Amino acid sequence: MIDWSEQDMRVSRTELKKAHERLQELSIPLASLSKKQLKNLPASDYFMAELMALADITSANARNRQTKRVGKLISEENRHELVKALFDAFFPNEQIAKIESWRGRLNINDEGTLKQFVKQYKASERNSLYQLLLWIEYAKHMQDDELLVESEQDLASYIREVAILTQLKY
Repeated sequence: MIDWSEQDMRVSRTELKKAHERLQELSIPLASLSKKQLKNLPASDYFMAELMALADITSANARNRQTKRVGKLISEENRHELVKALFDAFFPNEQIAKIESWRGRLNINDEGTLKQFVKQYKASERNSLYQLLLWIEYAKHMQDDELLVESEQDLASYIREVAILTQLKY
């Protein structure tokens, strides 16, 4: 049982920075999608123009700046839909089902499963995952359905993000 009076439910600056860095890293695979896949992205025309500009940049410094810019813009779009679209474009259906099954398996009280997830997805971090699961438990405790839906969406996006980044990096 979690003692909520002892929990600091503020999101740390470190966690915010890690989330922002993940979004920046996702801008690279987004920019490498085919034109057909890009048309299916749930994003604004402005975002798409910035993303297309990233694909055309060859200078390392300019590409780095544009990557950061696109990463910032992802957070201004519907991040969950955009990450899901990239995830669906990135993995075959049978692999999607395996990765998505983690949502039901991860539990704040099951340390073994948390460790297994972090070991399998090298881009993930135990503390970040724990914080997301803690928010889900907090929403249940507060009986806040809106917070619960948002927290579950955050967890789903996190799982998709680290699956993509693990595939790219390792």
